[in-house]
Amino acid sequence: MLPVHLRLAEIFHINMAGPLTLEEAKELQHCLRENARYCWDCLMIDNQSRLANAIQDHEWQLELQRKLEVLRLTGRVPKI
Repeated sequence: MLPVHLRLAEIFHINMAGPLTLEEAKELQHCLRENARYCWDCLMIDNQSRLANAIQDHEWQLELQRKLEVLRLTGRVPKI
């Protein structure tokens, strides 16, 4: 889990107790934007991995697996 996901859960629970402050609402938007980018990046790598598998490009598939591992740890796609 990335820190942004933890903060997103915290803001969700704060919102359950009452309305968010302006600062919390801005932070929520930031977390949602980062989560959307993270999901998009994961899906992009997954789709590329499926293509690599279909064309039996094992080297590319290994590179994509490394990218996905770094993405899951850091939240950013590495520039390999």
